[in-house]
Amino acid sequence: MFNHRNVMSIISDFVVRGGQAVTAGEVATFRSHLAAYKLKAETLGAAGQQALRDQASFLLRFIEDVLDDVYVSDDFAALPEAIFALRYLAKGVDIIPDNTAGGLTDDATVLRAVFEGHAPEFEKYCRKNGIKNPLASS
Repeated sequence: MFNHRNVMSIISDFVVRGGQAVTAGEVATFRSHLAAYKLKAETLGAAGQQALRDQASFLLRFIEDVLDDVYVSDDFAALPEAIFALRYLAKGVDIIPDNTAGGLTDDATVLRAVFEGHAPEFEKYCRKNGIKNPLASS
C-alpha cells in the first residue's frame, strides 16, 4: 500500500537516478536552452501554479549561478538533480500528463524531492544571496 512517505521515497530515488544520468553534454544543452526553461517557469504563474513557478525559477537561478561560477556548490548532486527535475517539468507528457486535471502534481513532487534532498545546500544558497527558499512558501 502506498502512503505519502513511500511515494516520496520512490520519487526521491527517481530523482537521484535521473540526476546521476545527466551527462556533461546534457548540462551544456540545458544551459543553451535556459531561456526556454525560464519561459516555461513563467507560464506556470499564469496557469495558477505560483508556488511551482517560484520553485522552478529558484532552481533555474541556482543552476545558472553554479554554471556561471557565481556560486560554488558544495553539494555536487544538487546541480544534475535540479537539471533533471526541470527537464521533467518541461515535458508535457510524463507520469501524469500535464494537460490533465492534476497534471502538474508529479512535476511538483519531483521538484520537492530536489529541494528536500538538498535542503542544506539550498539554505546556504539562500543565505548567500539574501533570498527566501520557495519551498518554505508551499
